[in-house]
Amino acid sequence: MRFSDHLSRPPEWPGRPEPRHVLAMSVTVVVLVVAPLVLAGFFATRGQPVVARYCLAVALVGLLATWLGYETRIRRFHDADAVTSSRLDDGSRQLEIPYSRNIYLGYAALMGTIALVFLVATVDAAWSGDGERARGAYLWAPLALVFGSLPVLMATGRFARGHLRLSPDGVHQRGWTFESFLPWSGIVGAWPRYADGPVVVLVGDPDTPWQRRSFTRLWRQDRLPDVKDRGRTVPTIVIPGKFLAVDPVLVYHLLGYYLERPAARVELGTEAAVRRARAAAFE
Repeated sequence: MRFSDHLSRPPEWPGRPEPRHVLAMSVTVVVLVVAPLVLAGFFATRGQPVVARYCLAVALVGLLATWLGYETRIRRFHDADAVTSSRLDDGSRQLEIPYSRNIYLGYAALMGTIALVFLVATVDAAWSGDGERARGAYLWAPLALVFGSLPVLMATGRFARGHLRLSPDGVHQRGWTFESFLPWSGIVGAWPRYADGPVVVLVGDPDTPWQRRSFTRLWRQDRLPDVKDRGRTVPTIVIPGKFLAVDPVLVYHLLGYYLERPAARVELGTEAAVRRARAAAFE
C-alpha cells in the first residue's frame, strides 16, 4: 500500500492512465519495436546484415521511447522513500523531493542511442566508397552532434536530474534546465492543474522577489514559466508530477501543509519533516 493512498486526489487529475497515452504506447511498440524486429530478421535471412543492423537499432530506439512513455504516463508511484533531507554547501538542510532517476537516465539512453545510430550512419556513408552515398555523411554527422549534445549537457550538469527542495525560507526548484526559488511569505497558494500530466502550480505575489535562471537553451523539455497579469510577470513555480520520483498527490498535500502552517516550517530539513512526508501525516 502506498502511504499517499489515504490522501484525496485532486479532481483535476485522472486516477488512471489516459486511453490516448495507452494507445500511443501501443502504436509505438508495434511500429517502432515489433515491425523493425521482423524486418531485421527478414533482411538478415536475405544476406543484408547492414540493413538488419539498422532495423535492430530502430527497435532499440522504439523500446527506449516506450520505456519513457511508461515512466511518464503510466507508472504507478509506490512509496515516499525517495523523500530525503539534503545538506547544502552552507551546512543548512532542506527537505528534498527528487525527480525520477529512471526518466533522467531514460532520456540520456534514448538520445545517446540515437546519436550513436547517426554516428554509425556517418561512418558507413563516409567509408562506403560510393560518392553519392558518401554525401549522406553531411546529413548524418550534424544529427549525431545534435542528439549527442544532450548527454554532454548532462555530464556538465546543465541538464540535471532535478529536484524540489523545501526549507524554512521557501521553495527551491531545480528543473532539468533551470532553477527557481520563491519565499514562503510570497506564495499565494498551490493549485492542482493538468497539462500532459498532473501539475502543481505555486503562484507568488507579483511583488515577491523571484530568483530564477536558465542553464541552457538546448533540450528544454522543461522551462521557466512565463505568466503575465496585466503586463506584469507573475512569480510561478510549476512542478510536473510526471517527472517526480514520488506521487504528485503527496507533493501537493505536502506543499499545502506547510503553506497553511507557517510554524511547522522550522522542521523542514530535519528528520521530523522526512518522517512526516514519508508517512503522509498532514492532518
